[in-house]
Amino acid sequence: AYVKVSEGCSRTCSFCIIPKMRGVMKSRPVESITGEAVRLAEKGVREINLIAQDMTSYGRDIGTNLENMLRELVKVDGVKWIRIHYCYPWGLTDSLVGLIADEEKILPYIDMPLQHINDRILGLMDRKTPARRIRDIIRRLRSRVDNLTLRTTFIVGFPGETDGEFEELLDFVAETGFDRAGAFKYSQEEGTPAGAMHGQVPDEVKEERYERLMQAQSEVSLEKNKSLIGSVHEGFIEGRENGNYIARIASQAPEVDGQTYVKRSKPLNNGDLVSIRITDADIYDLYGEVVPE
Repeated sequence: AYVKVSEGCSRTCSFCIIPKMRGVMKSRPVESITGEAVRLAEKGVREINLIAQDMTSYGRDIGTNLENMLRELVKVDGVKWIRIHYCYPWGLTDSLVGLIADEEKILPYIDMPLQHINDRILGLMDRKTPARRIRDIIRRLRSRVDNLTLRTTFIVGFPGETDGEFEELLDFVAETGFDRAGAFKYSQEEGTPAGAMHGQVPDEVKEERYERLMQAQSEVSLEKNKSLIGSVHEGFIEGRENGNYIARIASQAPEVDGQTYVKRSKPLNNGDLVSIRITDADIYDLYGEVVPE
């Protein structure tokens, strides 16, 4: 289940209309979030996906923070997995990273939209984290969090993006090896600073850059998925398709990531948590079999 922890955003990214549409960030009280989680757990929900426009800024407007909220949320009985979405890099403190690394219920899954890696473009986007800091954060996450799954998103064709700046982004994607990465073609939003910038990139250039970036990421994704063959993971059963069960392991977020297709002769029920040995993989999905108990 999805649980929204705040509404709106206080950031000033030049391409984004959300602050004008939804206002500044308004965080829910911790007890409101944990209360919703308790009610969901009582209905049998075992995975909580936390969402917000700016997750790592949660609580700053009400005198708390994401780490404090998570420490309360993990106390909810019945919840097995807690997944955090939209962790902007500027809020990933050492203590928060340590909590993610050490707390069993919090999945080692970081969804961290980066948008670009070129410092000039990041400046035009009014992103607050320069390239050097981004690389440091990635190194720190990978050194501290075991079995980390790192997801991100990028924007291609931002106003003024040169061929060389796009190539820098492409090289970054290939060298960093994100477990998951998506891309958006920049869309000119009326009422945003970026929408009024000179140097709007032609649609055909945006499309070509998008295709090249996604091709580069598909090669990384296939290699990452193939490396899982032979390993065993816990996964929740979510349905059936063409005679196979559909599951998700900890590295697969609902809706945005792939699935794991599982062979099993004995019947399984939706919501069952089983051990799955991965036997094959493609760019998006995994294939496996249930490990007998």
